[in-house]
Amino acid sequence: MSPNAIWFVAILLFSALSSLGGYYATSRALAEPLHKLSMTTPVLVLDRAALVKSLPPEAPPELIRKAMDEWRQKAEQLARAGYLVIDSGMVVAAPEDVYVRSEP
Repeated sequence: MSPNAIWFVAILLFSALSSLGGYYATSRALAEPLHKLSMTTPVLVLDRAALVKSLPPEAPPELIRKAMDEWRQKAEQLARAGYLVIDSGMVVAAPEDVYVRSEP
C-alpha cells in the first residue's frame, strides 16, 4: 500500500470518528433541553379586543359575527395544532412573539 493511500485511509477514519464523536456530544448536550421542550405546552395569545377595535363603529351585526367566528376558528385551529390559546384580556404579561396578529 502506498503512503498516500495510508494517509487517505487515516484521514477518512479520523473524519468518521470525529463526526461520530461530535454527533454523540451534541445529542448528549441537547437531550435535557429537548426533553424539557417536549414537556411544555406552547402558549399563544389571541387579541379579541384588537379585533373588535379594528371593526368600524357602524359595522353591521353580520360583519361582527363573521369576525368573531373567524377568531374562534383560528383559536380552534391553533388548539388542534397543540397550542394553548388564551385571550389577551386575561394576560398579565407576555412576550410580544406569543401574540397572534390578525392580517389586515
